[in-house]
Amino acid sequence: MRIRQDWHSPVYQIKIVFLMLIILIVLGVSFYNVVLKWSLREALLQIVLTISTLGGEAHPGAVNNPVYVWFSIFYIIAILLVVLWGISLLIEATVSGALVYYWGTLRMEKRIDQLSGHYILCGYGRMGHEIAAQFTRAKQTFVVVEHNPVQIRNLEATQILFINGDAREDDILLRAGIRKAKGVVAVAATDEENVYITLSARVLNPDLHIVTRSSNPSGEAKLERAGANQVFSPYIIGGRRMAQAILRPTVVDFIDTIVHGEQMELVLEEITVQEGAEFCGMTIGGKSRQSDIEHLGVHLLGITTLNGETLLRNLHEHALQEGDTLILLGSPDAVREATEHLISGKSCNLPK
Repeated sequence: MRIRQDWHSPVYQIKIVFLMLIILIVLGVSFYNVVLKWSLREALLQIVLTISTLGGEAHPGAVNNPVYVWFSIFYIIAILLVVLWGISLLIEATVSGALVYYWGTLRMEKRIDQLSGHYILCGYGRMGHEIAAQFTRAKQTFVVVEHNPVQIRNLEATQILFINGDAREDDILLRAGIRKAKGVVAVAATDEENVYITLSARVLNPDLHIVTRSSNPSGEAKLERAGANQVFSPYIIGGRRMAQAILRPTVVDFIDTIVHGEQMELVLEEITVQEGAEFCGMTIGGKSRQSDIEHLGVHLLGITTLNGETLLRNLHEHALQEGDTLILLGSPDAVREATEHLISGKSCNLPK
């Protein structure tokens, strides 16, 4: 199936032509050297004379040998057919733009190979398109994996990095850089596809944070068993949002403005404490530390510890540890400055 699909590409057929030329060259050299007992130099010279259409015999008296004559007739015909086929394919690939697309794909895959700590988005449908827009707005590096021809054409019209292939296949995920990725978002068309994607991603990189969607309630448990960290149902989320929008419209609008607004005075951000950070092992509360953050205009709303515990009260009593995630609220510049301060690589003296 894969070969039948690739065969429609002129670039793939050009690769076949080069392979056939190599096989013919090896066959010709072997025939002249082994069957006719020519030297390797004479055999190579004869191949060059044949392919270049210059004519002539590299070995004296070769034309008197009927074996040489009949082999040369069929060999020249085979070489000409393959070369003419290759020329026609090269013209077709140039006119159709397939050659330009092929080189563009190679450059894109080279850029993807250089990525690290990026996200992989499996599926570029309606939900995938919105996720990609959010990633772009947040200036997060990501790679889309898609095999639908319609969506591929849409991706080609953008500057988004993408891989044309089935995300359920390990080699496609490896080409997307899954071993160096930070997380995977699986929003394929069916729960079955998302289960396969989740299983493959978890096996290839056990440290990934995997988020996926489930169309059916029964699929949520399967996706979690497959290795998904979080499973979302668009229908449940949509129902909850609509209920909250009618019950608490001002609150919902306020949260949406903070989380999704593009030009905002206040933003909501999460920061993970890194190893060697200045605040590691210290409390944010107290006169010295709390004043630093308040002076920047940033408010600490909550802390999620490495073991998953969420702290909302008495935050000033918690000594920050590596892996803790802080939820901050403030202006974009203040949050950015606080982020640099919290994850700075200064010495970390943990309390005994």
